[in-house]
Amino acid sequence: MISKDQNQISLIEQTVTTFDSGISTVEPQDGISIIDKWLDRLDEAGDDATDEIADTLEELRAELDPHQTQGQPDASAIADILQDLIDQTQSVMESAEASAEQTELSQLVATLENLHRQIAASVQSN
Repeated sequence: MISKDQNQISLIEQTVTTFDSGISTVEPQDGISIIDKWLDRLDEAGDDATDEIADTLEELRAELDPHQTQGQPDASAIADILQDLIDQTQSVMESAEASAEQTELSQLVATLENLHRQIAASVQSN
Protein backbone atom coordinates (compact mmCIF):
# COMPACT_ATOMS: atom_id res chain seq x y z
CA MET A 1 0.00 0.00 0.00
CA ILE A 2 2.64 2.50 0.96
CA SER A 3 4.78 4.02 -1.72
CA LYS A 4 5.19 7.59 -2.91
CA ASP A 5 1.75 7.35 -4.52
CA GLN A 6 0.30 10.75 -5.48
CA ASN A 7 -3.32 9.51 -5.22
CA GLN A 8 -2.67 8.30 -1.72
CA ILE A 9 -0.90 11.49 -0.68
CA SER A 10 -3.78 13.51 -2.14
CA LEU A 11 -6.30 11.45 -0.12
CA ILE A 12 -4.28 11.95 3.08
CA GLU A 13 -4.19 15.71 2.40
CA GLN A 14 -7.94 15.77 1.69
CA THR A 15 -8.62 13.93 4.96
CA VAL A 16 -6.43 16.32 6.95
CA THR A 17 -8.04 19.37 5.30
CA THR A 18 -11.58 18.10 5.87
CA PHE A 19 -11.09 17.49 9.57
CA ASP A 20 -8.55 20.18 10.35
CA SER A 21 -11.17 22.81 11.15
CA GLY A 22 -12.65 20.69 13.92
CA ILE A 23 -15.33 18.11 14.41
CA SER A 24 -18.14 20.64 14.85
CA THR A 25 -17.87 21.74 11.22
CA VAL A 26 -18.05 18.23 9.79
CA GLU A 27 -21.27 16.38 9.05
CA PRO A 28 -21.45 12.57 9.32
CA GLN A 29 -21.94 12.44 5.54
CA ASP A 30 -18.55 14.19 5.08
CA GLY A 31 -16.94 11.48 7.19
CA ILE A 32 -18.70 8.73 5.25
CA SER A 33 -17.51 10.24 1.96
CA ILE A 34 -13.87 10.28 3.12
CA ILE A 35 -14.18 6.75 4.53
CA ASP A 36 -15.58 5.50 1.21
CA LYS A 37 -12.60 7.02 -0.63
CA TRP A 38 -10.21 5.35 1.81
CA LEU A 39 -11.98 2.00 1.46
CA ASP A 40 -11.73 2.25 -2.34
CA ARG A 41 -8.04 3.14 -2.07
CA LEU A 42 -7.32 0.28 0.34
CA ASP A 43 -9.24 -2.09 -1.91
CA GLU A 44 -7.05 -1.05 -4.87
CA ALA A 45 -3.67 -0.88 -3.18
CA GLY A 46 -4.07 -2.43 0.24
CA ASP A 47 -2.22 -5.41 1.63
CA ASP A 48 -2.37 -7.59 4.72
CA ALA A 49 -1.07 -4.72 6.84
CA THR A 50 -4.00 -2.51 5.86
CA ASP A 51 -6.81 -5.10 6.10
CA GLU A 52 -7.31 -4.25 9.77
CA ILE A 53 -7.57 -0.53 8.93
CA ALA A 54 -10.21 -1.30 6.28
CA ASP A 55 -12.22 -3.31 8.84
CA THR A 56 -11.99 -0.44 11.34
CA LEU A 57 -13.06 2.07 8.69
CA GLU A 58 -16.08 -0.13 7.88
CA GLU A 59 -16.97 -0.10 11.58
CA LEU A 60 -16.61 3.70 11.73
CA ARG A 61 -18.67 4.10 8.56
CA ALA A 62 -21.49 2.02 10.08
CA GLU A 63 -21.40 4.17 13.22
CA LEU A 64 -21.73 7.38 11.16
CA ASP A 65 -24.46 6.05 8.84
CA PRO A 66 -27.74 7.76 9.84
CA HIS A 67 -29.72 4.79 8.49
CA GLN A 68 -28.03 2.49 10.99
CA THR A 69 -27.87 4.87 13.96
CA GLN A 70 -31.30 6.49 13.81
CA GLY A 71 -29.58 9.74 12.87
CA GLN A 72 -27.50 10.01 16.06
CA PRO A 73 -23.99 8.55 16.04
CA ASP A 74 -22.66 7.28 19.38
CA ALA A 75 -19.76 9.61 20.25
CA SER A 76 -18.30 7.15 22.74
CA ALA A 77 -18.23 4.34 20.16
CA ILE A 78 -16.71 6.71 17.58
CA ALA A 79 -13.99 7.72 20.06
CA ASP A 80 -13.13 4.04 20.65
CA ILE A 81 -13.04 3.31 16.91
CA LEU A 82 -10.85 6.37 16.25
CA GLN A 83 -8.39 5.19 18.90
CA ASP A 84 -8.16 1.82 17.13
CA LEU A 85 -7.64 3.62 13.82
CA ILE A 86 -4.89 5.80 15.32
CA ASP A 87 -3.08 2.73 16.69
CA GLN A 88 -3.38 0.86 13.38
CA THR A 89 -2.25 3.85 11.30
CA GLN A 90 0.75 4.40 13.56
CA SER A 91 1.67 0.75 13.15
CA VAL A 92 1.58 1.04 9.34
CA MET A 93 3.45 4.35 9.54
CA GLU A 94 6.29 2.66 11.44
CA SER A 95 6.70 -0.06 8.82
CA ALA A 96 9.60 0.06 6.39
CA GLU A 97 7.21 0.29 3.43
CA ALA A 98 5.79 3.56 4.77
CA SER A 99 9.07 5.45 4.79
CA ALA A 100 8.17 7.33 1.58
CA GLU A 101 5.07 8.82 3.18
CA GLN A 102 6.16 9.40 6.79
CA THR A 103 5.29 13.12 6.75
CA GLU A 104 1.83 12.63 5.27
CA LEU A 105 1.01 9.70 7.55
CA SER A 106 2.12 11.61 10.64
CA GLN A 107 -0.17 14.48 9.59
CA LEU A 108 -2.99 11.96 9.24
CA VAL A 109 -2.28 10.50 12.69
CA ALA A 110 -2.20 14.02 14.20
CA THR A 111 -5.58 14.78 12.60
CA LEU A 112 -7.07 11.53 13.90
CA GLU A 113 -5.71 12.26 17.38
CA ASN A 114 -7.23 15.75 17.26
CA LEU A 115 -10.62 14.30 16.24
CA HIS A 116 -10.36 11.73 19.00
CA ARG A 117 -9.63 14.44 21.61
CA GLN A 118 -12.61 16.52 20.46
CA ILE A 119 -15.01 13.57 20.50
CA ALA A 120 -13.70 12.30 23.85
CA ALA A 121 -14.16 15.78 25.32
CA SER A 122 -17.75 15.92 24.06
CA VAL A 123 -18.45 12.50 25.60
CA GLN A 124 -17.09 13.65 28.97
CA SER A 125 -19.12 16.88 28.92
CA ASN A 126 -22.41 15.04 28.34
